[in-house]
Amino acid sequence: MKQFLYVTVFLIFCICTLQAQVTSSWVKLDKNNKLEYYKDSLGNRIPDFTAVGYRNGIAPFPKGRLVATLFPSGGDDTYRLQQLIDSVSNLPNTTIPKVILISKGKYTISSTIKISTSGLIIRGEGSNEDGTVITFTATKQSDLFAIEGKGKIEMDEGSAEAVADYYVPLGATQFRVKHARLFEVNEPVVVRRIATDSWIHDIGMDNIQDLRDGSKNWDAKGFDLNFERIITNVDKQSGSITINAPIMMPMDIKYGGGLVMPYSFKGRIAEVGMENLRMVSTYNGDVDEQHGWRAIRIAAAENCWVQNVAAVHFGFSCVDIGSSAKNITVRNCGCLDPISIITGGRRYSFSCEGQLNLIQNCTARNGRHDFVTGARVCGPNVFSFCTATLTHADIGPHHRWAVGTLYDNITSDGEMNAQDRGNWGTGHGWSGAYQVFWNCISATAAIQNPPMAYNWNIGYKGQNKGAKLVRPDGVWEATNVGGVKPASLYKAQMTEVWSGLK
Repeated sequence: MKQFLYVTVFLIFCICTLQAQVTSSWVKLDKNNKLEYYKDSLGNRIPDFTAVGYRNGIAPFPKGRLVATLFPSGGDDTYRLQQLIDSVSNLPNTTIPKVILISKGKYTISSTIKISTSGLIIRGEGSNEDGTVITFTATKQSDLFAIEGKGKIEMDEGSAEAVADYYVPLGATQFRVKHARLFEVNEPVVVRRIATDSWIHDIGMDNIQDLRDGSKNWDAKGFDLNFERIITNVDKQSGSITINAPIMMPMDIKYGGGLVMPYSFKGRIAEVGMENLRMVSTYNGDVDEQHGWRAIRIAAAENCWVQNVAAVHFGFSCVDIGSSAKNITVRNCGCLDPISIITGGRRYSFSCEGQLNLIQNCTARNGRHDFVTGARVCGPNVFSFCTATLTHADIGPHHRWAVGTLYDNITSDGEMNAQDRGNWGTGHGWSGAYQVFWNCISATAAIQNPPMAYNWNIGYKGQNKGAKLVRPDGVWEATNVGGVKPASLYKAQMTEVWSGLK
């Protein structure tokens, strides 16, 4: 009997050890614990995601300096809070953000609170019911907090330089341009991956079957991808430039290649933080849609953060990162029990339309698309160690070709999909490409490869369910074997960044 027990324990140990040592053929740790990447015949690889989040994830959030404190009035606090924000925003700027402390207690806000200047932290004293609780009483679809600068990105199209390489692979940070000498180190540039009619045709998006009324096929004019980057090196001899974050879709001369051009965004704000708040929307019935819609909306902003907040009963999201926002970190937040009809356009718990953003350690309950990107989202973006329960739809890219997202250790009791959605919505088509699902868990998943592109599902636990339309599977490795090493791709990549900074 003892011998049988010893053998059983030994076999269990061996199985666990083998599971713990499962690796991917695309990226794995070498004997020195350094990440080693496989490249296909064109040089495409799983990209580096470490440039995401506040200050590229290598700087702590500032503590700031306390300049004002708000206490509950027992009535409507909208005017008091907005006036306080406006007056503090008009104080002389310093390198240290100004802090408004919303002390513990119960507050009532009836309309949107706007933050439109840099260097301001709104800090509560806890996201639990006994912390700083803000009840939002709006009776129409409204944002509670709007963090938003002014204007839009201005690209210098007249100074655009063509990418000189015939093919720049996924994950590349260096490539040749026609006149490299025209660029400078630390210069912000847009790297544009050009879309053409021939590319749209070759991925089948000019012929989406059974389009519904109001739907349409894709048009190349709307599918250029503009990656915001910073030049880190210029080699005038070779004609190459190096950028701070990789390209999240290949640039192929066959399909128009790419352009590099200077840009500015003068109205974009920075160094705004939201911390330690509980936000609760009132509502009138379980399908009421005229109430708080987004707890926090971020647009025309960079290097901002949201941490330790809870949003309860909002119809759309806890945090919605707009397409004009970048380098935003959202961590340790919860989107709980939204109130709305359960159908399209609702319950996108943590929605990301911008690039270079990080959503980490967040939870969602009773949402639909809980960790989601929209159309033509450029990436990189990362969702890491997030959990969704009681889900009503799927996690992943939602429609029209988002690129360069890492879903790292995401757990859901619903679906995870990166697929051709065909005629769904208004002609969604391929939801995304170059999506990496790493050590994720869900009930089911449909991860498919678009033509000439990849989607990866590595270390997944759950069922491969396929999809509505017949498309080839993406790259599936180590399914239902207990995960792969490294346990977290994002953390492993960041570990190498930190090692390089020492």
